[in-house]
Amino acid sequence: MKVFKKIIAVITAAVITAVPLASSAAAADNGNGYEIKSTYENVDWGEWKAYKGNLHTHSSVSDGSESFRNMIYAAYEQNYDILAFSEHGITGRAWDKNPVIRPLYLYQIAAGYDRKPLSSDEFNAIQSGTAENPKTGTARGKGMLCVTGANELNGVTISKSHVNGYFLPENVANMEWGYENGYDYALSLVEKYGGISHINHPSDWLGTGDNEAVVSDPKNVDFFADFLLRYKSCLGIEAMNGFMSLTRYDRIMWDNLLMKCLPYGKNVYGFAGADAHNISRLNSCFMYFMMDELSTDALRTAMENGAFFGATHSVYANSVIGPENYLSAPDGVDQPLAVVNSLKVDGHKIIAELENASYVNWIANGRVIAKTQIDGEGTALLDLDEFDTSEMLYVRAEIYNENGMVFSQAMVIDHGNTPLEYTNEKTAAQKIVFALKSTRIYVLFERLFMTIAKKTGCGM
Repeated sequence: MKVFKKIIAVITAAVITAVPLASSAAAADNGNGYEIKSTYENVDWGEWKAYKGNLHTHSSVSDGSESFRNMIYAAYEQNYDILAFSEHGITGRAWDKNPVIRPLYLYQIAAGYDRKPLSSDEFNAIQSGTAENPKTGTARGKGMLCVTGANELNGVTISKSHVNGYFLPENVANMEWGYENGYDYALSLVEKYGGISHINHPSDWLGTGDNEAVVSDPKNVDFFADFLLRYKSCLGIEAMNGFMSLTRYDRIMWDNLLMKCLPYGKNVYGFAGADAHNISRLNSCFMYFMMDELSTDALRTAMENGAFFGATHSVYANSVIGPENYLSAPDGVDQPLAVVNSLKVDGHKIIAELENASYVNWIANGRVIAKTQIDGEGTALLDLDEFDTSEMLYVRAEIYNENGMVFSQAMVIDHGNTPLEYTNEKTAAQKIVFALKSTRIYVLFERLFMTIAKKTGCGM
C-alpha cells in the first residue's frame, strides 16, 4: 500500500508541473498577444533602497530560546533595517513597552529568560541608529524599524495552522490557545481588523519532511489555494523558512499555487522568514523590501505590491527547480548574497542588473526554462520571444551565489484573459465535518491513531 501511494504521488507531481514550454524561437507565436506585469514596475531603482527585513521572529516572550532584548540587539548587529516579533498568539508592541505576557509561557521565566523591554533611550537609539553595534562598539549610523502588530496566530495548536498577521491593533489576537485547523479563523481575523497576512511554512503543516511529491498533490495545493483565493488580505506563503528540514519543498508548493491561483487573477507572493527562535537562526532567511523610505507605511505598501525579494543562506536540492546540490553557507552578516540593482521589463524582455551573482535560474510554470551565467557583476536577460508563451502564466528569478539565493516575485504573463470567478461555497455537511475536525479532541485522537499506525505499519 505504501509503495502504491508513493507511485501515485510521484506521477501526480510530474503531471502538475509538466507544462510544455518549448525553448525554440521557431515554435513561438507570441506577436504582441501578451504583456509582462511585474510587481516591481513602480520601483524607482535609482532612488529607492533595498531594506533588509525579518518579519518572522520569536523570543522568550513566547517559545523562543533568547530574550526579547537580545534578539533586538542581535538583529541590529546583523544589519537588519526592519524587524517584527510575530510571537505565537501574542501581538507585538513597541519595544519600549512590556510585551503581553500569557500564562502559557511563564515557564520561560523559570528557565532564566527575562522579558524586559528596552528603555525609552535605548529604543530611540535603535530607531535612529545611534545605538552602538554590539559587535563593533560603534554607532551603526542607520536606524532599525520596529514593526508592531505582528502575530503568528496559532497560540499553541496540534494541527499547526500557522498564519502570520501584520498591522493588527495591539489588543487583538492575544490568545492563550490557538484554533485547530484554524486557518479560516486566523485569516478572517486579520482581514476583519484591516491587516494583511501570509501562510507560514505549508510543508510543516503537510508533514512532508523528505517527501517532495506531497507539495504537488492536487488535494494539498487546492487546500491552500482556497484560502488565498477567498481572503484578499492573504498575500501569499512562506516560500523559504529557517527550519529548512521541515520546509525544504515550499518553493515547489509556491509554484503550484501560482499556477492554481493566477487564472483567477491572484498573484501569490513568496515570503522568506527566519522563524528565528534563537540568534543563530536569525540571519538564515529574510527579505529585501524596495522602498523610498524606512517607514511602516512604506513597508506595508511594499508587501501589498510585492515589491520585495526573498533571501536565504540555505537551499535544499530537489528534482523540480533545483539547485542540483544542497547549498548552505554559515549564517552571518559577512556572507554576502547577490544584489539586485534593478529588475525591469522591456516589452517581452526581463532584464536584471546584478552584483555578486553566479547564475540565475528563470522559472516558469514550475520548471526552469533558462539559466543565465553571471561572472560576479553583469546583466541577466530573458527574452520571452524565444519561448512558446501560449500556456505560460508567470516567470520568476532565482539568483544564486556560493552564499545562498535571492528570489524575485512572480512576473505575470498576461494574455488578456478574463479572470475566472472563484466560488467555493461549502455545503452544510462540509461545514459540520470541518467543525468536528477543528475540535481539539478530534485532533488529539487523530494524531494518536497516526502515531500507532506508523509504529505498527497498519493502514498507513
